[in-house]
Parts: sequence; structure tokens; C-alpha cells
Amino acid sequence: MTPETHRIPVAEGEAIVLDWYPPVEAGARSAVFVHGLGSNRGGDKAVHFAERFGAQGWGFLSLDLRGHGDSDGSMRDLTMTRMLADLWVALDWLAARSGGMHPVLIGSSMGGAVVAWHHVAHPRETGPLVMIAPSLQFPGRLGWQLGPAAMEEWKRTGARRFESSWIDLEIGFGLMDDALNYDPQKLLVGYQAPTLILHGMKDDAVDWRTSLGFVEDCRYPGLDLLLIKEGDHRLTDQKAYLFDAMWAWLERAGGR
Repeated sequence: MTPETHRIPVAEGEAIVLDWYPPVEAGARSAVFVHGLGSNRGGDKAVHFAERFGAQGWGFLSLDLRGHGDSDGSMRDLTMTRMLADLWVALDWLAARSGGMHPVLIGSSMGGAVVAWHHVAHPRETGPLVMIAPSLQFPGRLGWQLGPAAMEEWKRTGARRFESSWIDLEIGFGLMDDALNYDPQKLLVGYQAPTLILHGMKDDAVDWRTSLGFVEDCRYPGLDLLLIKEGDHRLTDQKAYLFDAMWAWLERAGGR
């Protein structure tokens, strides 16, 4: 499958880049994939999901958030507010092409937090959600993990390098200033979307227990959690299983 690639203007004279796989029939439902920190729209899961949704006649859209992939911007300027603006622009672009039904939003890792906060901001415009190894305490958890001394150094220098088996990035302190607007407790209170969470129990980046805690503590009852015992953070090797689980869950949740 070869997608249409589009460059869409956003705020501050910048643009995001997205891949759009049109549905077989006009007006068919679509899914939107939001990648994780340091990833991009062309990851293995996004490509596999595009193929599988396309085989079912759906449209599929994946975007590069600013600072990632082919989109404009720098990782030093990364904030949740900017990412939400990027997603809104992509969804507005899609709405003009896909008819009346809201797309199914799929967020991976940091992208899980993005789609969750998008839902809280726009509850009437969000269909069922799927979150894969979601970092639902992002971005605040970065500060909690670092501690006061490292946070003060990050603030003083304006940027900090983050390295792991998954990423090697330099992120600006503006992310933490902006994080004050995204309290995970407010997410628990405001969240009201039917949601499937898929999480690997060998995830060394985001503990699966955070997803369990979200399901247990959220006021909304319509949340399902599927734990994959041998799954790591990316779950790339499980991508076919992830789609099968999503597709079965969407039928039960009335999302297809």
C-alpha cells in the first residue's frame, strides 16, 4: 500500500506531515495513529495497522508530531499543548474527507497520552480509543523520575538529553512548564471514552501497572486492559496480535 503524503500547516508557520490511506468507499470509517516519543508515522505498527485496516475497507491516517519525522519543529520545543494542536489539525483535515463518523484514535506510548488528553478536551468529538503501552503520566513523570536537583539543572540549561534503549533525544524545559496544565488526576476525572489499553508486562519504559492503575482509578467504567506477558514497550513483534485484539474489541464496543 502506498499512502498519500500531505503537508498540513499548523501554528507558528510550521507544518506537520501525514500519511493518508483512503478507504475503499467514500464515507467509510477511519483510524488515526499517533506515535510515541522519538518515533514517527512510518513505524512498523503504523504500517501494519494501515494494511490491516485497509483490508477491512477503512481509511487510515498516521502523522508526524512536530519535532518528529518529516514534520517541522524541534524536540526542544516539544510540549503536550503543541502535540494536541498537531492532532487537532490532522483530525480537522481528515474530517473534510471522511464523512460524519469520528475516527478511532490509536495512541502508542506518549501518543496514548496525546489521544487521552485530546478526548478530555473534546469529549463529544472522540470515538472509541485504543492505547498501546500508554505513558499516561507524561509529561510530568519525567520530572518525578529526575528529582529536584536534576530538574533544577534542566531548567537552568533549558534542555536535557534523555537516553534509553528506545530514545536519544534533547528535550527543552518548556515541556515541564507546559506539564502543569496536564495533571494526571484531572485525566482520571475527565476521561469518558470506551477504551482498550494493550500493555506488555516486560515493558522497561512504562510500567504496565500504570495502565492497571488508570483502569482501576478512572471514574468511567468502559475501560478494558489486555496485558501481554512477554510484550516489551514497543510490542512490534506483537503487531498482528494487537490488531486482532483491537478489531475484536471494536466490534464489541460498537466501533465498527
